[in-house]
Amino acid sequence: MPCVLFLGVAIATSLRTPALSNNDEAYHVQYALYIRDHHSLPLIGVQNGDESHQPPLYYLSLAVWMKVIGMQPFTPSLPVEATNAANLDGFDHAYTTAAERQMAVAVHLLRLPSIGYGLVTVLAVFGSAWMLTRRLSVSSAAASAVGLWPKFDVVSAAVTNESLNFALCALALLALLLWLRGGGRHRLWAAAVGVFLGLAAITELTSLPVAGLLLLLLAAVSLRRRLPGDLLAAVVSFAALSGWWFVRNVALYGDPLASAATRTYLTKFVAGLVRPVPSLSPSVLSFSFHQLVNSIWFDGGANQLTLPWLLDVGVSLLALVCLARGAWIVWRHWGGRDLSSLRLSALALAAVGSIISWVLIIRETTQAEGRYLLVAITAWSLLLVAGTDSVRGIPTAARHALVWLWPVLFAGLDAYVFAQYLIPHGGF
Repeated sequence: MPCVLFLGVAIATSLRTPALSNNDEAYHVQYALYIRDHHSLPLIGVQNGDESHQPPLYYLSLAVWMKVIGMQPFTPSLPVEATNAANLDGFDHAYTTAAERQMAVAVHLLRLPSIGYGLVTVLAVFGSAWMLTRRLSVSSAAASAVGLWPKFDVVSAAVTNESLNFALCALALLALLLWLRGGGRHRLWAAAVGVFLGLAAITELTSLPVAGLLLLLLAAVSLRRRLPGDLLAAVVSFAALSGWWFVRNVALYGDPLASAATRTYLTKFVAGLVRPVPSLSPSVLSFSFHQLVNSIWFDGGANQLTLPWLLDVGVSLLALVCLARGAWIVWRHWGGRDLSSLRLSALALAAVGSIISWVLIIRETTQAEGRYLLVAITAWSLLLVAGTDSVRGIPTAARHALVWLWPVLFAGLDAYVFAQYLIPHGGF
């Protein structure tokens, strides 16, 4: 059921969202087209678009997809809007000419891999919840919460590397939980953790704090249980898949993350995007938390379409209560004490890693988008659903039904988004 719910919402979201109207979608397409046409990776620079600093794995997968379906070359560009067009910040794009229609079809086809990666994320969340609880209700509710999360559906219905990043990090966390459940004696799962985190590292740099913390947990458990081979398998797998990218950056730009080159070109590319002086001042934090609350549950149409502010605040406050209670439930009730603490540590470290990524981004740029936290969407969804589980003092039927609070809430937000934006203003 979670997969059906996700596919229904994600496909409908894609079809009702005009081509190239998602955040930086044209530049993500440009990156993939460059690889397809030149059989090489673009250098960081204004001429290659404002995503040229991104690691290449997602775009390589799109280039392969283009080859598989025989996609013809095209230029990703928005149609010129009429000066009196009554649209929502450019969300109403009218594709009228044959060339524009062909381009729109191509973009929608390029969104299909993202939907596939979103489906993998939903399945990974279900697997993590099932492995932890052996309860179909909790597993289905957690996976359904992810599949119906409006912001996750926006990402999954767009051409963006975040869709693959979320899937790989979700798979890495599942592999780590499986390794912990096996008592740390299944080296294959340790290697899988390194594989998925290594692939995530060459998909999007926001995965690096999550990868670092999860590998540290694996290292601590391996050393405590005298399993150096498992640690070696994870580290070697990670380095083998991602190390070449960091070496390439050192050779071309002088540092493994190409930070200076990225900062220089983004400063020229988008005015006001990069902070002249990196800062976490009170004013920066205040602005960033406001933007976070306004985007973590939903924003779309290049981030201009949002939910009402009071609704965002209400959902955020409820989420804080559920997250706190969810952490307590995981600690006290999911498995034996030692194993439970390790599982909670894995979930907590993934969540902390996503927060670190978000903080690093807001320190350097004015982008405080909530989607950066969804790199740990498995942890967030499991804790949210756990926070509604086993509530005492209410009838048994209501207690069992309450575990579906977040999927139902997200379904309501999806209905609002479709009624307010996608149906009256969107279109193929």
